[in-house]
Amino acid sequence: MDSLILAESRPWYKRLLRLEVEKRHATIETASEVDPAIRSEVAANLKSKYGDDLATDFHVDPQLLGGMRIRVGSDVWDGSVRNRLERLQQEL
Repeated sequence: MDSLILAESRPWYKRLLRLEVEKRHATIETASEVDPAIRSEVAANLKSKYGDDLATDFHVDPQLLGGMRIRVGSDVWDGSVRNRLERLQQEL
């Protein structure tokens, strides 16, 4: 019986573990290369919200056109020009 419960709960445990690990990692996408001082400021702000053990990765994605998109776990902040243009297009 115990092994059956353990086997059934394993996928849920793996999912919770994956979600917790994702909360420790931030992906920051920008349209162009970001100045190191701005990188440090963004990382510091995210660490103040999510904890000092947060890892940050910066990536350049020219398709954003401008601005920045930040992903931490399931949280997403999209301040990119592309996103703003898409929202404007939907409103029109």
